[in-house]
Amino acid sequence: MSINAAIGLWRQLAPSEIEMCEERHRSNIQSYNNLMERLNSLLNNDKLTWGQQKIAMSFMGLILQKQVPIPLSCIRTFVNFTVHDNIELRKYAVIGVTALCRLQKPPRIYMEKSIDEILRHVRQHSPIIIDEKCYPGDREDNLWVTINNYKPPDIQIEWEQTCFLDKPFHGYYKWPNVIKYCMNKRVRYTRDTMPEQVAILYDRFIDKNFVIQLAQSSIFEEDEGDIDFSKNRFQMYKSLFRNFGLVFVENFMEQLYALIRETTSEKQNGSHRVAAEITAGMIRGSKYWTLEMV
Repeated sequence: MSINAAIGLWRQLAPSEIEMCEERHRSNIQSYNNLMERLNSLLNNDKLTWGQQKIAMSFMGLILQKQVPIPLSCIRTFVNFTVHDNIELRKYAVIGVTALCRLQKPPRIYMEKSIDEILRHVRQHSPIIIDEKCYPGDREDNLWVTINNYKPPDIQIEWEQTCFLDKPFHGYYKWPNVIKYCMNKRVRYTRDTMPEQVAILYDRFIDKNFVIQLAQSSIFEEDEGDIDFSKNRFQMYKSLFRNFGLVFVENFMEQLYALIRETTSEKQNGSHRVAAEITAGMIRGSKYWTLEMV
């Protein structure tokens, strides 16, 4: 009975059924866009209370998806609300910008190498085999995954060929036949090639005045006496530096120097916290920068 039911479900659709599915798909996309536009419209008028705005902002962030292009007006709202007067709305906007950057993330470039190729590159010995098994623990062949007299390469080609593993399970017991890893470079947006959705973020964060406003609004974002490092803001900065590389570094470096040198007692702790978030995001976002960028 179950087999017959499965056969019925997996049969080839008739042309009329395919057309019906396509029509339903178009209708769903239109409904999604209408919902996003409606939420965005409500956020940008003065009819909602701050609590209702908070609900609308969080809901709009939850329904972001990669399969359907996000309305440009919604992207502008997320970016603009990162410097909103309301602290709660700023926090949701930061999460939204991080999600947008993740959806817009350029693809990574992967390589596959055998363990012998990698060991030859790092001038390490082959795995030590005992009774046809590689014994677990620290061995000469897995020292290269630690900081074992590591010397960074001098040219980009060597930098790209260097295999950095972030998988702690590789090499302790045994090595896989082939290791797949990311090259130390990735495709990045340029001003001439970026789509309009990406250009909205670029145009805002390339503006020095906007970066100043963003940094200053973040100083007093926590409760008095609470200077906890914000994971959400760190992730936003990380995403920006990952997607855009060095483009925003100059603007943020100017703010870093200003934040670090802040001497006003009321702002000093908050300034140092924001500086730490930006610095951590910059370091983490540089993971796949080229040797020249590093």
